Amino acid sequence: MDNDWHILKTELEMLAGKDHVPILREAERNLLLAAAAEVNPRKILEIGTAIGYSALLLGKKFPKAEIDTVEVDETRHAVAEKTMERAGMANRIHCHLGDASFVIPTLQGPYDFVFLDGPKGQYLRELKAIEPLLSEKAVIAADNVLFRGLVRAKGPVPHRYRTLVIRLREYMDYVTANYKTVIHEEGDGMAISVKIRN
Repeated sequence: MDNDWHILKTELEMLAGKDHVPILREAERNLLLAAAAEVNPRKILEIGTAIGYSALLLGKKFPKAEIDTVEVDETRHAVAEKTMERAGMANRIHCHLGDASFVIPTLQGPYDFVFLDGPKGQYLRELKAIEPLLSEKAVIAADNVLFRGLVRAKGPVPHRYRTLVIRLREYMDYVTANYKTVIHEEGDGMAISVKIRN
């Protein structure tokens, strides 16, 4: 079974390279799994399934966890569904097709771990929609929060990235004020935010 899983994982990595699908690199994978392990999650929510790579990793690491993962792209969603079937995880990894803003209200928590990896400019809106579904011990990981170093840059931001960078800065301000947040420099930056207990 482990051998089959490694073959599937390798196939996804090759497909991602061929089709230019962004997936987590090794340092980011380790960071994501370590952050999730802090809460040993029973229920996980991922926004941005892509081809199912990170959901597969989370499903393997936490064999008792139920995972909801949301993807807006039909082609990638179809690949992810087939991936979960091949991995024998389709009964507990649920691939939802649609815009997260419409899918989130249909979901049921409580979620112990959330991974934001969809459209970067929507992180804050999505997190606010997810907050009522968070468990008391919830951890939120958000990838690419430094966006090529532009989020922390002091100088002018190229016009085509300006709105995205502004929204990521708003996300960072929010999670810094409302969560215990650590920004990891690996890859393009990953923010790990722990819900502050009242």
